[in-house]
Amino acid sequence: MTVSLRCYQPISKCKGRAVTSSVSWLARRNQHKVSEMSAIQSGKLLTQTFLDLEQPQDRVQCMHVYIDGSLKSFRAKSLTWHEEPRSPDDFPLMEFCGSATNFDVGDVADYYAKPVRLFADPFRGGRNKLVFCETFSREGLPTFANNRFRLRTAQRLPQQSFTFYQSFALFRKDGKPLAPLYEKHPKWDFGRPVADSHYKACLYAGINIASLEPVDGRGEWRYSVGVSSSGLELSDEVWMSRFLLQRVAEDFGVDVSFENGQTSLWLDAENIPQDRKLRIVDDLVSQFVVKQHKPVQVRNLDSNIVLCNLQQDLDPYALCKKVMEVLSKVT
Repeated sequence: MTVSLRCYQPISKCKGRAVTSSVSWLARRNQHKVSEMSAIQSGKLLTQTFLDLEQPQDRVQCMHVYIDGSLKSFRAKSLTWHEEPRSPDDFPLMEFCGSATNFDVGDVADYYAKPVRLFADPFRGGRNKLVFCETFSREGLPTFANNRFRLRTAQRLPQQSFTFYQSFALFRKDGKPLAPLYEKHPKWDFGRPVADSHYKACLYAGINIASLEPVDGRGEWRYSVGVSSSGLELSDEVWMSRFLLQRVAEDFGVDVSFENGQTSLWLDAENIPQDRKLRIVDDLVSQFVVKQHKPVQVRNLDSNIVLCNLQQDLDPYALCKKVMEVLSKVT
């Protein structure tokens, strides 16, 4: 008969080994994070070395930026010009492939980006520009993602001032939040270097960014764009501010999400009579809450009408167009 003998170690030794193993694992994980951040910092330093090179006086870098067919992502292409552009009309149409940008819905793959606004380039500096574009098909028709064209051509809509509050969350590359979830009282400065850098980049670019604040201590922030801006101007700058945020976060080695939380649109209603304001609020509730079955709140304040609980990644062009249609209908 064979007898199996097992040697059991004291519980205290087993616990000690488990603690040692956990400490080793944490040390390896932290070392990996430090190595990853060191690589990111080294890459930034190398990139800055080349960006600091003197640029020829007769050369200007213009990065064309447009919204792709997902209505959430951006595509960009840089072109070199021999003089500093003064207007979007200085640029010809730029051709791009629709099949690679979520636009191709058949055999047609040729699409065009038409420059509509210029911004100063906060990444390259100097005379270099960011060129915001609309997208059109080969036949010259606006693409399904070109809600800017639809808002721009709605000439009958009344011009009103808007302010847009955009929320966003920052995550590590592994998809985890910047702040540990197990902290009872997380600090409010997680992601502050990214948020502050984005704030300054928007100001440099010429975007009318008005405020910045942390939403909670886990890397969630909110900024506002607009303040006495028209719907078209506001929407341009909201989209470009999102693009700048993604580029800034890329330099810091983190990811940005616009899918968590809510955002809000503030309509300047100071000069609107109270009885008309009430009718506008009722119509907005019917448009956004009843018909679309969305948990949108419409608030009637002293000098503003506010739409709250909007999706963070919505298209501001489509939103402003719907609001302006309500304003034109309610007399």
